[in-house]
Amino acid sequence: PGRTGPHAGTAAPGPAAPSPAAPVAAPGYSPREPVIAGSFADPMVVKAGTAYYAYGTNDGGANLPVATAPDITGPWRRLASDGLPRLPSWAADGRTWAPEVVPPGPANGRYVLYFTARHKRGGRQCVGVATAPSPAGPFAAPDGDPLVCPAGLGGAIDPSSFVDQDGRRYLLYKTDARETAAIWLVGLSPDGLHPAGPPRKILSRGSDPVLVESPALVRRGGRYVLFYSAGWYFTRGYQTRYAEAASLFGPYAKAGEPLQSTGRYGGAVDGPGGASVFTDETGDHLVFHGVLEFHRGGGVLRGMYVAALGWDGSRPVLRGVPARFEAERAWPPGCAAAAGRPRASGGRVLLLFPRPGCEAALDVAAPEAGRYTLRIKYANRSGADAVQECTVNGRSPVPVPFRTTKGDDWGTVSLMVDLRAGRNTLGFRRMPGTAQLDYVEIE
Repeated sequence: PGRTGPHAGTAAPGPAAPSPAAPVAAPGYSPREPVIAGSFADPMVVKAGTAYYAYGTNDGGANLPVATAPDITGPWRRLASDGLPRLPSWAADGRTWAPEVVPPGPANGRYVLYFTARHKRGGRQCVGVATAPSPAGPFAAPDGDPLVCPAGLGGAIDPSSFVDQDGRRYLLYKTDARETAAIWLVGLSPDGLHPAGPPRKILSRGSDPVLVESPALVRRGGRYVLFYSAGWYFTRGYQTRYAEAASLFGPYAKAGEPLQSTGRYGGAVDGPGGASVFTDETGDHLVFHGVLEFHRGGGVLRGMYVAALGWDGSRPVLRGVPARFEAERAWPPGCAAAAGRPRASGGRVLLLFPRPGCEAALDVAAPEAGRYTLRIKYANRSGADAVQECTVNGRSPVPVPFRTTKGDDWGTVSLMVDLRAGRNTLGFRRMPGTAQLDYVEIE
């Protein structure tokens, strides 16, 4: 199964947190390399004081594996103890999946754990709840009924917590039958321990591969952004996707392509999914798993990864995978004229430039400050090589060569640029020659 995401990864009370100027990544850290290189599937993270705690699907005899680190990027150390040493009486051993831990809040002074386990009667997966005074546990679950256990839809897995702007708490989960796989949202009591109202379906599979699972909901750019996984978790086709909505219960509009996939990583990360969103003083991070080893019979070894997560409005932008920005978004309109072109990305291009003396600017978003590869896709059908001047945030103009292209061919030019976290502005000024820009990518 996939993993869910925390409401916003809010840090729990404790000792003073590191300064906001502290580096996001530890020395040598790469968003394409696992921070936990052993088995740690369906990960999520919370922070307590200055320490980070990660939780994963059952492994190595532990119902709830727990790891701790001084920084979100590590080094991570797995604890010897089991965070959930005893399952409730309704739960069978061996299938305790996709944990979600919520730090203490005003209505509950304890850490709350949501977990998936197999019900002894009927064999379907259900969502249980447990509490603990410490982020390391031990969490204790009551012996009553599960928190969520729909009988007609194959049960429920992948619980995920969300707190809306008005303070109301919700739980997301996935119904487990493949034919009816969907993401659901149910209100919770203020302490997070009981349902409050009927569940509502907010996302169905539609055209997504195989099924949808692993919900993680945040509000960014004035909209609700729902991350989810699609495909089989034990294959290279597993991927992270997202959908947006203006209101909590939708309708949610799915993005046209995955945020994460094996292909988008160029094969560097296999089957990325089970994502959750964690937020601390350095910003947003996507915590997810990737396949480290494929075994016979569909078995896989999945490790934990962390990548900086940024936003282009409500659109997620992730460190480690290319983010595309269509050139026709450039401004001002008098110098940034868009024209239709069927073979172009999005069907349109930016004309550089319709009149002499023009300058144009294109805003791009970076998930964190650092050095990025900037790729520009262009066409130059003037019959002569052209040069355009490019600036980043108004600094250091760089001449960018646009070699001639023939017929419907496109060219690509790459350069290294330093970007700040969040919004950055690329400036283009006319120099000898002409060109059309299709898009820019940052990676």
